[in-house]
Amino acid sequence: MNSVNPAVGIDLGTTNTVVAVQTNTMGPELLSIPQPNLERKILDPSFHIKSAVFFENSEDAVVGAFASRRFDSFVSIKSKIGTRWRMQHPYNPKITLSPAYISALILKVAYNELVKKYPGWDRSAIITVPASFNTDQRNDTLMAANMAGFEKVRLLDEPTAAFYYYFDQNRDTMGENGHQSILVFDFGGGTLDVSIIKAGIQSNAILIDAIGRSRYNNLGGDDIDLDLASFVFAFWHKTNAQIFDCLDDNTKKKIYKFFIQKACLFKEEAEDYLSNNLELNEFVINETVETSNGNIQIKINKVFSRFQYEEITGRFFSNKEDINIFRPIGQALKVAEELSPGFCKDDIDLVLYTGGASRMNGVKATLSAFFRPKPCYSINDEEACNTVALGAACCRYDELNRQREVSMTVRLLEGILTRDDEGHHFVTIVPMTCQPSKDFKKLEYKFKTMRPLINMKIPLFRGTGPDDHHLSPMQDLELPLKNLVPANTNYNIFYRMTENKTIELKAIFELSEQRQLEVAGEVIMDFDGKSKANIPRLECEVNRQGV
Repeated sequence: MNSVNPAVGIDLGTTNTVVAVQTNTMGPELLSIPQPNLERKILDPSFHIKSAVFFENSEDAVVGAFASRRFDSFVSIKSKIGTRWRMQHPYNPKITLSPAYISALILKVAYNELVKKYPGWDRSAIITVPASFNTDQRNDTLMAANMAGFEKVRLLDEPTAAFYYYFDQNRDTMGENGHQSILVFDFGGGTLDVSIIKAGIQSNAILIDAIGRSRYNNLGGDDIDLDLASFVFAFWHKTNAQIFDCLDDNTKKKIYKFFIQKACLFKEEAEDYLSNNLELNEFVINETVETSNGNIQIKINKVFSRFQYEEITGRFFSNKEDINIFRPIGQALKVAEELSPGFCKDDIDLVLYTGGASRMNGVKATLSAFFRPKPCYSINDEEACNTVALGAACCRYDELNRQREVSMTVRLLEGILTRDDEGHHFVTIVPMTCQPSKDFKKLEYKFKTMRPLINMKIPLFRGTGPDDHHLSPMQDLELPLKNLVPANTNYNIFYRMTENKTIELKAIFELSEQRQLEVAGEVIMDFDGKSKANIPRLECEVNRQGV
């Protein structure tokens, strides 16, 4: 046991959860956490907690590797956090399982080990989230941490945490008064997160400003595993369709999960072979799967050429596909250009890639070709899965112990949108790149009243933009009017954000060429981007056309 107060960083990942601690200037280290092995006979120490939960009865839940192998366990719960997804407890119908509750069970494993090893720990931690997580997703993450026992929790964007670890390893080379623009490409199991960070040291302070980020998306390494598993399953199904098609749904799910697990293992092995310019091994399976329908023997002996493997796994590395790794890069660059006019790809000084899926040879080659001649760099391929947690621990240690101030620019986590009077279009009235300003900014979009108004309601939504499919409604902003405003009156909306994150809105009605009517109101936001006017969570589904 250790009586010191460690700086704790936690990467609550889609596939793995990683915990790092730092207790001295030597740097952070990963926390080894005992977990039930696959046979459940002993506890195996591991630096990675599999983000999977299996309920064996109404009271006991198993977290980790054993749960990840079960077809009836909860996995990839991170993709559901912040949503209305709910599931009835498999053994207790009175209990409703939320993503926050399941995430809390995962975090509880980390919490218990921290309490055991560090009795002097103050229960504080930095927990990382995708930079593009919205307010609901962030609030659910905080709720999960509180349910797990953590008392003081701060959220840190995953790309910023990964950068911070890079910075910690290169403090002496950053230079005083020097700034770099770094694109962080965080490709994990369930998400691909891209952020553009301007960083440097000035007046003994570490300055970090995330000027661009991608929208939240579910593209991750798991999708590559699924594509590979689908190919191998189809190969096996050709000669086993009669057996498979007669199985019940639960058994089919177990078979699917079996193929995904094998595909994931084969991919890891194949990437090692490709890294060393070796020919790929055969994809061999000769195992018995126990099911409620009896034992099923699965035999496969499939030879992959390098070309065939890269064709299957590299679908997301082509900008010709609907979903690809270039889309979030473009989104981050667009946001950066909005904030810093003229900013473009050529202004990137360094590409830092992290996350387990970023170790794939296809990812490295694609990024290197796209950003050439700018360097693409991973701190250490072996640490690619760990850099986010390590960076979070570094950041927390600096906050607690080092003299140097860590200054991170705070921006709105989301934009604020409204809907036009016809209800056909969503319009961004406060962009997520908004910073405090003394002056009001005018929206280019022209509004028109559809009916006479004696008071005005502006419906408000939180989200990343008009094409966001999950806008969260806020309480309408009501603006009293001194006079009746006729139908078909044109009006403009102006906005600004104050230093205390109050959003001020005003509407100016063009009653005639000589006469205007101005009304104003405000929306108070806290530092997590949540409005005091929020109503209970509700998702507003929006299609691609914003209707």
